[in-house]
Amino acid sequence: MNTDRKAANTLRWMAWTATIIGALLFTLNVSDFRSENFPLMVSIGFLIAGMNIFLLSTVFRLMTIRKQEV
Repeated sequence: MNTDRKAANTLRWMAWTATIIGALLFTLNVSDFRSENFPLMVSIGFLIAGMNIFLLSTVFRLMTIRKQEV
């Protein structure tokens, strides 16, 4: 079961990485706020992806806890 915990922790680190990259890109490109600003759109994508990876990490962790109980 230790590999399940490692996988959940790896997902969490990937989520933090995506969120930090997205926040950094967002702060650098927010002054030109328009849909043609590709780096800004990429930064918003990184922020959304980071939150989704966090959600998947939590679901994965809950599934492994549930599997241990059964």
